[in-house]
Amino acid sequence: MSSSADKILGRLSVLVVDDHDINREFLHAGLSGVVGEVAAAEDGRAAVALCQRRRFDVVLMDLHMPHMDGLIACQSIRQSESPSQNATILMLTADARPEERARLLDQGVDGYLNKPITIPQLLAAILEQVAPGVEAHALPQTRLEETRLIAPEQALDAANGDPALVARMSRLFAAELSEKLPELDAMIGSGEHARAAELLHQWRGACGFAGAARLHQVCGDLRQCLLQPNEPSAGSAYVEFLRTAQATGQALSVQETSPA
Repeated sequence: MSSSADKILGRLSVLVVDDHDINREFLHAGLSGVVGEVAAAEDGRAAVALCQRRRFDVVLMDLHMPHMDGLIACQSIRQSESPSQNATILMLTADARPEERARLLDQGVDGYLNKPITIPQLLAAILEQVAPGVEAHALPQTRLEETRLIAPEQALDAANGDPALVARMSRLFAAELSEKLPELDAMIGSGEHARAAELLHQWRGACGFAGAARLHQVCGDLRQCLLQPNEPSAGSAYVEFLRTAQATGQALSVQETSPA
């Protein structure tokens, strides 16, 4: 990350609002140590109450929540005489329809991000709002650096030395990740942990065909957390999984387009 971006983000106070525990922990863990301060609220009512007591520079608001949805919470913050009345509010939702985006922006929301969201995308969106023209270049490194992202020799071994088969499997796997990541997020968000664990199990098996070594590891970590009720490390496992899945999809796509 550029030094300018570091300094700007390091001065920000950010409120994360999401009723889904894992989503909330993902955002909180991903932003901690990058922005100046991170607080969290479990629904719209709690967010409005926090904003009445404290000043936040940025509010990351889930749209669909019980008790008080994100849009009503946004309007309540804007209409109040609270310290956070003029905070930058970014809405997070899986609804990608253009008309939904227009509706939210028309109701006082500053920005709109589609789920699933990565921390690099989130930081770029925050910077775009609070400091237009300042870019997040090199982003913070993640854990698991000891395990390579892609191990081509593993894929070749699995394909009996056939590079054309490796290329095909890599292409199919990258496409499936892109298509089904939102489905996995929805399963976890609705508490369908057994279904999510089954999908992770399938992906873990497919990783070998594409040489996706690090994703193989984090799929197993997240699956184990989902199958253990109230596992405290589930949020951190979800952070690593989403970051690794995003990087893996990009790496496999680059491999596909690279000349032989």
